Amino acid sequence: MTALAAAKKSVDRQDGEVYSFKQGAEKIWEGALVMVNAAGYAVNATDTAGGVIAGIADETVDNSAGSVGDKSIKLRRKGIFEFVFGGTATIADVNTLVYVVDNATVDLVGVTTNDVLVGRIVEFVTATKVRVDINDRV
Repeated sequence: MTALAAAKKSVDRQDGEVYSFKQGAEKIWEGALVMVNAAGYAVNATDTAGGVIAGIADETVDNSAGSVGDKSIKLRRKGIFEFVFGGTATIADVNTLVYVVDNATVDLVGVTTNDVLVGRIVEFVTATKVRVDINDRV
């Protein structure tokens, strides 16, 4: 590895909030919760062992007729987003970590099989909807 010996232009910089990710061979809808599969591609989030949440789809991209990696999708990796809550949410669930059920639904630990972490509930909306900070995964 070589250390810098001169100034580096900032054109290589991204703000990191929205970024492109190579997509698996499927359709991902704008607003969907997206994870990285074992092969390293963006796919619709599911309760799958080894999955890692990558963010929320910032656009709809249909790669269902293509091969993995043929298309890329823009993902939003920071923010607070509203999700369907798989069980019955209460105000007491605020500040609780939630896990993937599917690309639109989250639930508490122990309800899901593989406990793929999404983030922390920051607002109780209704018994079936919560707002989750996807930055807060600790």
